Amino acid sequence: MDKSDEDADGGQSTKAALTSMPYQCQELILYGSVFADNLPDLERRLTGLCDPGSTEFHEHDLSFSLRTGTDPDVTIRLRRRFNVDSFTSHQWQFRYIGGPEPDQKCPVIVRKVIDSIAYSHLMMDFVKTLGLRMDYEYIAKGTVWTNGKMKVVISQIQRTEKAGHYDQSNLKRFSDSYLVEISVCLPDSAEYTAAAKQLRDFADQLLPLVEMEKVDYWRK
Repeated sequence: MDKSDEDADGGQSTKAALTSMPYQCQELILYGSVFADNLPDLERRLTGLCDPGSTEFHEHDLSFSLRTGTDPDVTIRLRRRFNVDSFTSHQWQFRYIGGPEPDQKCPVIVRKVIDSIAYSHLMMDFVKTLGLRMDYEYIAKGTVWTNGKMKVVISQIQRTEKAGHYDQSNLKRFSDSYLVEISVCLPDSAEYTAAAKQLRDFADQLLPLVEMEKVDYWRK
């Protein structure tokens, strides 16, 4: 579904997809980056490998952590659509991200995630009462492709030079590269070995344009 189709049905298809998804799952994921000059070539390759069509997005992301006394800390991500009407700007996606599975032989990152939706114009006050500490925030703008259950996200990351101010004069590119994420979600207790191999095999088809890696992002 492209953006015009989604707008035409009032986002009903997206809402139906969200409600049909399990709120708790295992996420298999790989990370990479691509230079801006190579982005058109990568998009053409994805057009050939993925399902027909793609979806653009523009979102505001905030990452929080909760100290647990163990390593790594619990991560909570808040996400909302960026630069839209006031109702949608107060509708947030909560994502709890658990620590990675300690499987050194697995070719991808495997982690538990829990997703939920909340609406509040006092969200920052709410997260403070939970004892969460904001680590960073950013604006992501990009495109999503799918290949069956796999999802490919390419995004340009911007940061604000002044916290709480998101007008264009305060937003600066984090780098000249684009972030690439390839992921798939499985039921919470499902065996993931076969899906991990499929994800790795798909990612290898994007070489040499982008090298997808099992990044140790949780190590500080």
